[in-house]
Amino acid sequence: MPARPVSTKAVMPVIAISLITVVSAVVGLNIALPDIARATRASQTELTWIIDAYTVVFAALLFFAGALGDRYGRKRLLAVGLAIFGLAALGGAFVTDPSQLIVVRALMGLGAAAVMPTTLSVITTSFPEGERPRAIGAWVGMAGAGAVVGLLVTAVLLEYFAWQSFFWLNIVLAAVAFVGTLAQVPESTEEHPPPVDVVGGLLSLVGVGGLVFGIIEGPERSWGDTLTVAALVVGTLALVAFVLWELHRRDPLLDPRLFRHRAFSVGSLAITATFFCWFGVLFAVLQYLQFVIGYSPLKAAACLLPVP
Repeated sequence: MPARPVSTKAVMPVIAISLITVVSAVVGLNIALPDIARATRASQTELTWIIDAYTVVFAALLFFAGALGDRYGRKRLLAVGLAIFGLAALGGAFVTDPSQLIVVRALMGLGAAAVMPTTLSVITTSFPEGERPRAIGAWVGMAGAGAVVGLLVTAVLLEYFAWQSFFWLNIVLAAVAFVGTLAQVPESTEEHPPPVDVVGGLLSLVGVGGLVFGIIEGPERSWGDTLTVAALVVGTLALVAFVLWELHRRDPLLDPRLFRHRAFSVGSLAITATFFCWFGVLFAVLQYLQFVIGYSPLKAAACLLPVP
């Protein structure tokens, strides 16, 4: 059941805030890592997990969450995702143990996975065809702006408040987006939704999670460690199984045949390489600028302003 066309003025601000909410959480916490390390005595591996637990769950469940929205309602899933994200962030504002922070970030990633694909689905189902390209362009712009907002606003907050202020920013953004979703976003579902691909969703989660676990734990445990090797092997096998499974499904979460198209595959590779380098640099440089050179969070963030 597609949504009736609605006013861009009513829906677009809600979509923008929802998207900025989840994207800002990818980047913003990097600027707070030195404060978190001092306050919680987290190791370098734990700091890496505090950042990546969010991204792993977020990325691994994107396709599965999008399919749920098509079947059960995009507005409903958007609201649920924002609620999970906001409540998890509320927990993050009060925990002081690195392990608890990792769990909080994973739960926030679960909420983000429900939010991000749903925002794009709301645009494609709510806007008339003539307005859709401009709305999608705005969506892309907001995704980029979210990273800048997360980095700079968190840096400003850390000038005056403790590192928990990052989570309070998340809470406020999620609450505003949640209220706006209930008030302005129309409900829509697919008329004939395909069966939910639970197996594909689990394989993607195990595959991405296994590989990232092995990569993060390898330097700490050693690359020959049994757990590290097992995680890398399981992750690789799960991703191979995911591709084979999706090839045999009539309605796959992600059709691997798309990568036969050179424009799609080269574009995906370019984006992957860019993000791989960018987030690695961001993680290391922000700690270097604060731990080694002694910059404040705001000054460290300002040094990265040319990048966006």
